Amino acid sequence: MWVRIIAILFCVVFLINGCNSLISQFFGTHKLRDFTMQSVWEEGIGDSDYVQIDGAWQSGDYIVVPPRTAADKAVLIFPLLTKEQLDAAEAGQVVEPRIICWTRDFSLNCDEENTCAPRAEVEIQGIVREIRRQKNKAHMLATNKYRLPENVDYIEVGRAPMAWYWNLLIVLGSLGVAFVIEYRANKQRQLAGAEKNS
Repeated sequence: MWVRIIAILFCVVFLINGCNSLISQFFGTHKLRDFTMQSVWEEGIGDSDYVQIDGAWQSGDYIVVPPRTAADKAVLIFPLLTKEQLDAAEAGQVVEPRIICWTRDFSLNCDEENTCAPRAEVEIQGIVREIRRQKNKAHMLATNKYRLPENVDYIEVGRAPMAWYWNLLIVLGSLGVAFVIEYRANKQRQLAGAEKNS
């Protein structure tokens, strides 16, 4: 009995998460939203979960956090700036980046060549997602150039929310599993009742 209840609860959790993600992808925070870097600096990104930012600048500064274990991956971390912030940083002023980008999808060879996040104007697309605490070394960016504000947002570059059809599959799968569990439980009750009456 307890196994059936726990299984049903898991089905309900998956059903709710799948439905929530489906709705968010088409009408809510998982829908791709476009920003300019200037608007991000002035107003932030709000509750957006999936963003594209145009007119942003990489400064050439970055940090590579090495893997902790053989199964782990290195993480590349770099700030995203407006052109005014970039000019200020190059003039020796300390700036506060509103966006810190990170990714696991890069080659460690770029660190040897110092080309992991070259100074350039870029278009960034990714999901708003913080780095795991053990991997978050953003505070180690050059302190003579950067100071992290309290409202900094982290974006995992190149990552997108789960495709809608996978969320639909989760919804249908959880409904199907719950139906099968209840159907079998009902059959067992009917058999037990028939044996008792006989």
